[in-house]
Amino acid sequence: MKPIQLSVFTEDEKQMVHRASLRVLEAVGVRVYEDELRARMRSRGAEVDDTTDVVKLPPELVMECLSTAPKAFDLVNRSGERMPVPTEEAYIASRLLLPRILDYGAEKTRDPVTDDIIKACQIANALDDIDLVVGIDVPVVDVSPPELSDLISIQTILTHTTQHIVCAPNNPEEMQKWVALLEAATESGNLAKEPIMTVEVAITSPLVFDHGSSGVLRLAAEKGLPVLAMPMTAGGGTAPITTAGQMVQHNAEVLFLIIVAQMINSGAPCFYGGIPCTFDLRTGIVSVASPEFPLLVSSLLEMGHFYGLPVFSETKYTDSFALDEQCSAEKILSAFAAMASGTDVVYGNGDLDIVTVLSLEQVVIDLDLVLAARRFVQGIVVDEDRLAVEAITRVGPGGHYLEDEHTIRFMRSGERFVPKTYNRLSHRSKAKLQLEKAHEIVEDITSKPAEPVITEAAMARIQAAVEERKRAILSGI
Repeated sequence: MKPIQLSVFTEDEKQMVHRASLRVLEAVGVRVYEDELRARMRSRGAEVDDTTDVVKLPPELVMECLSTAPKAFDLVNRSGERMPVPTEEAYIASRLLLPRILDYGAEKTRDPVTDDIIKACQIANALDDIDLVVGIDVPVVDVSPPELSDLISIQTILTHTTQHIVCAPNNPEEMQKWVALLEAATESGNLAKEPIMTVEVAITSPLVFDHGSSGVLRLAAEKGLPVLAMPMTAGGGTAPITTAGQMVQHNAEVLFLIIVAQMINSGAPCFYGGIPCTFDLRTGIVSVASPEFPLLVSSLLEMGHFYGLPVFSETKYTDSFALDEQCSAEKILSAFAAMASGTDVVYGNGDLDIVTVLSLEQVVIDLDLVLAARRFVQGIVVDEDRLAVEAITRVGPGGHYLEDEHTIRFMRSGERFVPKTYNRLSHRSKAKLQLEKAHEIVEDITSKPAEPVITEAAMARIQAAVEERKRAILSGI
């Protein structure tokens, strides 16, 4: 079997991007606002301008730090299952929360509430092919006072799913809440031993590393949690308009984040990733679904492989605000690009409207979409059994294969992809639209009681951590 592989760069072109990125880090540098981090980087050999706060990295320092980033490591979920990366078959992550929610049949979006998180957890738990969940620190409007919103959201996630979590804390204070509750959720309290969460860390493009991101990265690296380097370059706005130029800056920003993680904790596990957007010069809108987006996704995955690092792909995004034809076309293109470029983790399930709106029905549809992409890139297995000469001989001219033992043996083997939401009934009376089928799946899952999925002991530890953080928060209001 030869898996389907997408290659954007030649080997010489990867070297060109690499060398150009090194020139950027050496000659242009990154503005680092945190004094302590600048001092640490100076002590390691970086050139620091205290007037501009710009840190410049010589190529040999870049490569020295990259050499300590592990080429393989394990993610862990709270069921104790280890998920090694790199992996031959990409893990799939499902979204739990976004700033707005689109309900089935609604014309307008609404603010999220705690029950939305619970329902998204139920869906992630029920769908066998979901391996991770993605949390985001946005307020839920049913928590009062609002200062407790993110704390309750974290508690809700940890209570209602045991999947490995990907989070994107907005600041060190939010990261501290995550850490406190994560340590309570684990048996050992040691997150390096039980890395149940991956932490997204971003640079403000172009080439600025702010106080908040520095604090988040420091705490993640010190605790031994996997770090997902997550720049969000926008070609034509916060990065060069040429696709190659954008990739050079994006690569430089990813490398910088990984280097910082290694300087804080040599050997800290890191993913190569990011969201390479485009800036629409007609409207001023950042697009996460232009044709260049999947091209850039493929190129960043190639560069991650170039450095021998595990890779993480943000994909299945759409600029559309509805579950329409544009949504489907944009999502399927980037999903296929990511899977064919060898991503280790793929996420974006359920996202609409430039990653601001969550639809539970879209979560289910997107899972079918990415599984179809996975099946395509698996290619065709060719062996004596699958060549089926004996079956062809048995059936002979004019026969059929419906009852042949070869068909029965392979029908559930993965040889044929079986979608949950696709219409295979054509125009027949029982045929349903994909969105309607997805809604029935959502209703079937979420209509059941949403019971906690963790032990009473774990719930008690998490509740104690919540109460401790709650007292600290309320005392400061």
